[in-house]
Amino acid sequence: MPFLRLTPSLWLTIALGVLMILLGAFQSVTETALEYSRSAISDGQLWRFITAHFIHYGPYHLAMNLGALMLCGWILFQEVSLRHYGLLVLTCLVGVSTGLYGFSPELDYYAGLSGALHGLLVAGVLITLRQTPWMNSLALAVVVFKIVQEQLPGYDTSHSLLPVPVAVDAHLYGALTGLAWGLGVLGRGFRARPPLSK
Repeated sequence: MPFLRLTPSLWLTIALGVLMILLGAFQSVTETALEYSRSAISDGQLWRFITAHFIHYGPYHLAMNLGALMLCGWILFQEVSLRHYGLLVLTCLVGVSTGLYGFSPELDYYAGLSGALHGLLVAGVLITLRQTPWMNSLALAVVVFKIVQEQLPGYDTSHSLLPVPVAVDAHLYGALTGLAWGLGVLGRGFRARPPLSK
């Protein structure tokens, strides 16, 4: 695989990154209108299931998730078809929000892409497992260890550079969504599409 080739899937990653930057530039407006808000969703504002993941609580939060998205899209999904990648992104977004709404009633507000990123990472390492099995297995073990640590009683969810606690449940729901997707793909024998002809 070339170091960097602008495939349709990589263009989608870039477009999502640009969207995050634009929404971050108008945070005072976008945060209240687009963040995950349990009460607003209960009132019918279902778009927040999707939009909440593209806004962030401050520049550090945005930069951290933006960098992770770019790396994830470039390393794991550059050669995956646009349809599969787009559906996976959408599934991770909805999976995280559905998990939060259905199983984390104590969480009233949420924003950020980290939950969905955990899903993309888990799905990506499973989809490409046959290409680099040892490296992918190690990456998966690290993610599992991180998720387990975050779910232990007494885990400190505060972060010195974030104005809100880390929503560790979002990481769990994202990882589970990615796991289901990745296992489903492996079961169907789907592989990343071959490189485009030059």
